[in-house]
Amino acid sequence: MKKTVVITGGAQGQGLSHALTFAKKGFNIVIGDRLDTCSDIVQEAVAKIKEEGGDALAVKCDVTKTDEVEKMFKEADEKYHSIDIVISNAGIMTFGATWELTDEVVLQTIDINLLGTWRVNKEAVKYMMKQNSGRIINISSTAGLKGTPNLCHYTMSKFGVLGLTKTLAKEVAKYGITVNALCPTMVKTPMTERPEFLKYINNMNGKNWESFEEANEELSQKRAMGVAFISPEDVSKMVDWIATSDEARLITGATLPLDAGSML
Repeated sequence: MKKTVVITGGAQGQGLSHALTFAKKGFNIVIGDRLDTCSDIVQEAVAKIKEEGGDALAVKCDVTKTDEVEKMFKEADEKYHSIDIVISNAGIMTFGATWELTDEVVLQTIDINLLGTWRVNKEAVKYMMKQNSGRIINISSTAGLKGTPNLCHYTMSKFGVLGLTKTLAKEVAKYGITVNALCPTMVKTPMTERPEFLKYINNMNGKNWESFEEANEELSQKRAMGVAFISPEDVSKMVDWIATSDEARLITGATLPLDAGSML
């Protein structure tokens, strides 16, 4: 029977890259996204998944809403009859010094990045425990491994994902379920190509770069491996290894950096 993969934030960016990677293996792909399933972005994602050889189910899922998370898993199970791999990928990033942040901004970030991951994880294991198998990969960040100025709320949320991952891994290991966290460095996606992100890295580095490409070129020269921004495909290869390889079957509760030497 073909494996079924559930990916939140799966219609674009890293999430879509993960979906296409698993589609090439012929897997069933469930993309949960806050965008309406009839939107052009979601429909294009579904078409790409099918072109790569996977079957696709798109479900509207805002990870801040428990009922929508429950509905996503219910529809996935009803159609494909198993939940084998779950990638908790949906996230948000905004910027501001710690003392400038409002309750509203911080709570929104925590609700999506941390509580959203918790909602997805807790629903996933309900299905996985019944089948005594499953692999969960939570997408954290190198910001979950170190202090990151002007990203206090994001950093808080990503550190929290690591605590969730380790705790849940211990709780469900006896059911044959692994739970791991992947911590990528900066990834070239629509999220990091926004003007707001360019302003952020300019402020962090005391620069006035006018484009993403200019910033990437100069920052890469300072990195140990000569890479500042990794590609979504770089992340997807690691996700695939954790989710499907025999070598990773005994890895659980782990925090795995994919940092291109940025933590050195």
